[in-house]
Amino acid sequence: MRRQSSPFIELSWLKVVLFLFILAILLIIGFSVYLYQSVNMERTKGFSDTRERVEQQLEIASIDDISRYHGARYFHVVEATSTSDEDLVIFVDQIDEDAELITYYKQDWIEIDHILDEWRNQTVYQDVYHTQIGLRHETPLLEIVYLDESGRLSYDYYRLDNGEYDSGISFANH
Repeated sequence: MRRQSSPFIELSWLKVVLFLFILAILLIIGFSVYLYQSVNMERTKGFSDTRERVEQQLEIASIDDISRYHGARYFHVVEATSTSDEDLVIFVDQIDEDAELITYYKQDWIEIDHILDEWRNQTVYQDVYHTQIGLRHETPLLEIVYLDESGRLSYDYYRLDNGEYDSGISFANH
């Protein structure tokens, strides 16, 4: 005699597969959120220490942005406003914690927007990924990272003190 059961209780392969598919999607989403948070925490690691160090050593009214620059040395780049209402860029060496802060006044530099406008007029490119203020041998630079017309990842560096092209490099897309 065949056992009679309710169709709502009976498991079907379709229901099992659908449940496993939804569970897999939820696990992928959960892992993606976890991975994003982990990467973001690593990216901003040490920013609070940099903020504290800058506020202790300089008279700062506000800190507008902290970013990272990896050149010959690894710096946190702090864009801030002084108590005398001057815009500053402070380079905080992350390898040598005892190194002095390197401070520049933005008013002594060529406007970044001006450099970018000139660069856009002279360069054929597909996409600009990001720009970053950096430092090489005590020379403040604007780093422009972009995909050039040939699909190569390219870096151009412009001097912020006079707006002139400093150097550049492209990586083949093979």
